[in-house]
Amino acid sequence: MEQLPRSKGCFVCGNSDDNPRSLGLSIFWNDEERRTEIPILPNSTWCGYEGVVHGGIIASVFDDAMAWAIRRESGSWAVTGEISVRYLRPVLAGTRYVVEGRVEKSSGRRISTVAVMKEENGKKVAEANALFVRIREKAISEGEEQME
Repeated sequence: MEQLPRSKGCFVCGNSDDNPRSLGLSIFWNDEERRTEIPILPNSTWCGYEGVVHGGIIASVFDDAMAWAIRRESGSWAVTGEISVRYLRPVLAGTRYVVEGRVEKSSGRRISTVAVMKEENGKKVAEANALFVRIREKAISEGEEQME
């Protein structure tokens, strides 16, 4: 598997030098399965209720898994237009999981994606689907100019 680059300042995959609050997760591309894979070991700072990972953190990891799947499949960036997350069982701090994301279909600028979070034994604990919208390269360039 190929480790994907970190996005500067990203809450999920960023480097702690750029964003001290980043989760610092590594994202991998599984070329054979055509999906991203993000291994995670949540700690207590990720929790809402004691010992239970906050749903917003899980949604954020799903979002990155699906966005990077789009990037690898199409070579372009897309933004989340809509996301739906289903929490099937508690995600616990101190337990290892893997999040997988992939592209289901693409039509014009619209891209449908899915993601799943599993325990080490393969049991599904959460799932998501999202609609992303491919952004125009010109919009990216203009945004980068404004950030400098």
